[in-house]
Amino acid sequence: MIPHELMQEIQSNNCILFLGAGVSTEATYWKTTFYDHIKQLSKYPKKNEHPLFPDVMQYYCDKVDGGLKNKLVREIIGWIEPFTVEGEPNRSVTMFHSEIARVPYFRIIVTTNWDPLCERACNVLVPMIEDRDIPFWDEQKRQVLKIHGCVTRPQTIVATRRDYEACTTDKTRGAVFTKLRDLMATKTFIFVGYSITDPDFKLIYDEVIANLGKFRRRSYVIDPTPTKRATEDWDKRGVKVVKMYGMAFAGQLTRHLEKSGVIPRGGVIENLRQQFQRVEQIHMETCDKWQATTGGFASSMYQDGLLHALEHIIVESKMGKSFDDFNSTIKEYEQTLQQCKRRKILVEIAYRSGWVEALKRLISRDMRDIPPFYDPMKLEPSQLLVP
Repeated sequence: MIPHELMQEIQSNNCILFLGAGVSTEATYWKTTFYDHIKQLSKYPKKNEHPLFPDVMQYYCDKVDGGLKNKLVREIIGWIEPFTVEGEPNRSVTMFHSEIARVPYFRIIVTTNWDPLCERACNVLVPMIEDRDIPFWDEQKRQVLKIHGCVTRPQTIVATRRDYEACTTDKTRGAVFTKLRDLMATKTFIFVGYSITDPDFKLIYDEVIANLGKFRRRSYVIDPTPTKRATEDWDKRGVKVVKMYGMAFAGQLTRHLEKSGVIPRGGVIENLRQQFQRVEQIHMETCDKWQATTGGFASSMYQDGLLHALEHIIVESKMGKSFDDFNSTIKEYEQTLQQCKRRKILVEIAYRSGWVEALKRLISRDMRDIPPFYDPMKLEPSQLLVP
């Protein structure tokens, strides 16, 4: 159960997600993890049963590649590639990202993951990876801050012990960590996909959080199976444990926002997706046949507006657009429609009417079939084609 105070923090736009591998490619799709894969490839000494992640990566580089990183990066690319193409592996590891993308309150996401799945799900074209990216930071858009690099820029990947040691002192990434420090000083962080033993978290805590002292904001960690010792360790660091799985956290949050009327319900969006397919089929069957008539031409323009609007709604609802945002959009189109009616331009009237009709259906949660035609005499949608 998401604590009430955390839910309030989220809905007050005060929270930033910090995502680890536990909600991405290191989830349970494969029978093994990348850590175990590299440990096995390098034949890591069995006398050390639980080495830290960067130590295993460093050992592999030293033993297999003469201290170089080329082979490790190739292994990373090979590990991530199957998850980036359409198919079951991709669907499995992007469920969390897809659900979280619907939440309008998460405008900034920080991650140590190398894969590009988060930014793709959130429709972020340019994630912040290096200092040269920071000048393109835009507060009006979603931002993904990747502090350990990305597989799409192999030279930025932080994986080995040497990488970790150089991570916060690298002059080419000073602005990235300055941005992270600023965010941690002013926002509530929610860690998902981490354990207390992760060197990722220890690095962040030691280099960023601890320096803020007693005035730092409280953080939260989503941990489904915390031990007593882990809970105590989290608590010492000012991090409250929320005992639940990452996917359960995402699902519970979106269901709460749906019930509260903040975001469209999944069932409504699915209905509009079906309406899109229905109207598209009718459009293909009738637009050429009836194009020469006034009613057929008006219906064709109306269907264009309807299809564009439905596609917009379906896509934008996945990207965290709220009902307030959709209400603003419909007001703009209603005003434009009235202007078109005063100018008596039928093609614009019909097209804008399609947008307004689709948005009205979303706002009212009306699940009935949308009228697929347009009456040029009454200037309104119609269930039947008027020649």
